[in-house]
Amino acid sequence: MKISKISAAVAAFALVSGFAFADSEVKFSNKVSSDIVEIVSNDDDTETEFAGIKNKTVFEYASDNLDAMIELVFWSKKETDEKNPLDADDDKDYFAIGTGGFDFGDTFIEFRPFEVLGFEFHEKLNTAGSYLPVWDDNLSTGNMGSDFGVVVRPVEGLVFGAGVDFMSAFGHDDRKPIFNFGVEYANEDFAIGGALRNVAGDEDEDTGTDELAFGVYTSLLMVENFSFNLGFAYNDAVEPDVGTVDGNLLTAGIMFEKDAVTLNVDAATNFGNSDDKEFDLYSAVQFGFAVNDNFSAELTFANALDFESDDDKKEKAMFEINPAVTLTFDRHEFGAGVNVFFNEDGSKVCFPVHWKYSF
Repeated sequence: MKISKISAAVAAFALVSGFAFADSEVKFSNKVSSDIVEIVSNDDDTETEFAGIKNKTVFEYASDNLDAMIELVFWSKKETDEKNPLDADDDKDYFAIGTGGFDFGDTFIEFRPFEVLGFEFHEKLNTAGSYLPVWDDNLSTGNMGSDFGVVVRPVEGLVFGAGVDFMSAFGHDDRKPIFNFGVEYANEDFAIGGALRNVAGDEDEDTGTDELAFGVYTSLLMVENFSFNLGFAYNDAVEPDVGTVDGNLLTAGIMFEKDAVTLNVDAATNFGNSDDKEFDLYSAVQFGFAVNDNFSAELTFANALDFESDDDKKEKAMFEINPAVTLTFDRHEFGAGVNVFFNEDGSKVCFPVHWKYSF
């Protein structure tokens, strides 16, 4: 997706410049973060290594006719696809910008020449119910957006999205273009919607597996201070740090906020095709308390379990504990914590810190 993301950034800059004198809202933030060191203990052996530094810069623009965001991510130690947090990463690249040379993250534009019709490029139009608050992310089958698509809002609260993933239309060894479609209706009491990804049902070239994916989600808001997100996903994945649960999924997220107290809960489990999966159940609880307007504390517990009946293939249960504190003043935010992963084979400890400046 490198070319499409670079193009999106260039287009966003051009469009923002063209609308500079319209009624608009502009936001900027820069966040520097690091886990400081990773201490991994396995089988009476302990390894300690520098965890790298990550910088994320975000520019946001919003007006009646145009929404745009440019996100640039740089890190001194490249992320890997390794999902087991207890495995030491010996092959990480240093001072890489992105996965394929560049990473423009969630960069997008949406241009609305008419009130009911818009055109989007690389936008994530997520359904409300696909969000899991502790993971702090949405399932991909709740995304109504595409690399390039059309957004229709015929009446208040109703959204249709349809489009094509840009790079799939240019070769990819005779693969079909990847078409996507989604719809959501939302009001003050609830939201319901879903998305169909890869409508043509293309297959993975290496495994031959079906890449068609879809999800149906709802968010219930009728109870004061509570939000309940529920969903069903076919061929999707929930990928928190503690472990991946993928396949056909049932998901749930609960958010509670009252005065100084917040409580978030995640749950995701697969069914029907779970025997060959890494983990079958992910659950997490996050408790937060705001001491005052400038200082807050948070404690997160998460785990991933495998229900595989064959002990030789079964993944050992993984657990995570993460206490953290956040201090804010003026336009600055500072955070620090301790993140501990462990199972019966060993543990990993790191010390995440961050500084964020925004205006």
